[in-house]
Amino acid sequence: MTWTITTEVGRFLAEGMPFLVSDPVANTVLLTEAHFWRRLSNPVPGARFGWWAEGDKAHGAFVHIPEHAVVCSPLDPASIADLPGVLANASHLGVEARDVDAVTAAWRAKRQVLRPRARITLLRLHDFRSRAFPEGAPRLAIAGDLPLLRSWFQLFQEQNPDDASHVEFLVDHPLEEGGVTLWEVDSRPVAMASRTSEVAGMVRMGLAFQPTRGNRYADAAFDVGCAEAARTAEHVLVLSGTPEATAENQSLGFTPVQERVVLEVAED
Repeated sequence: MTWTITTEVGRFLAEGMPFLVSDPVANTVLLTEAHFWRRLSNPVPGARFGWWAEGDKAHGAFVHIPEHAVVCSPLDPASIADLPGVLANASHLGVEARDVDAVTAAWRAKRQVLRPRARITLLRLHDFRSRAFPEGAPRLAIAGDLPLLRSWFQLFQEQNPDDASHVEFLVDHPLEEGGVTLWEVDSRPVAMASRTSEVAGMVRMGLAFQPTRGNRYADAAFDVGCAEAARTAEHVLVLSGTPEATAENQSLGFTPVQERVVLEVAED
């Protein structure tokens, strides 16, 4: 068994797709990032994709797009020992929580230390319970809303300078596929909520944002977006980075299904 590395996202999906879609929930970030990268008309160079194979079947994978942490699938123990060499230039990597001890031990053997940088909870919608709506009403975003949504995304980035998300991922591509919900008051958009493309029956909620203080309009757009996603997708997912956000999502009917840890590479 060995790691195969490529810079061609199409080849990665051709080789790794059977493994990835065997558990689209556990592999949600790899699936969405790889499909997003494949859709870009002019991606920046530097993306790398890998899969751990026995014969002609993949049993693990990673996705590394520029300015993002490496994202690893749940890993076969045998695949972990070779990862420090394969990912020698990576500064951050995200792994399933159960793989943290083995991964940090593999880096330690190469005289490098991995330190936890963030912990992320993946939740799946089970029995949705919407919050009370504020004044206004939802509508589907259309192409003419793109300049407004892009200006909101720029404001989101200014407020969250450490967030490396792409506007195409959170705004442009969802808009093209009918995956952006707006909340309007007096026919004026005041908030948005986006979601990823559906892949293997899985959709993940994206950016919920309002440009004004507070979050009640963004929450309303998010709730409507969740209900819309649940009409077609078998799995509606959301990522949470804090215990408070996790608890709030649980109050809406989401259930934690996976814990992930972002590890930072530091010299010993």
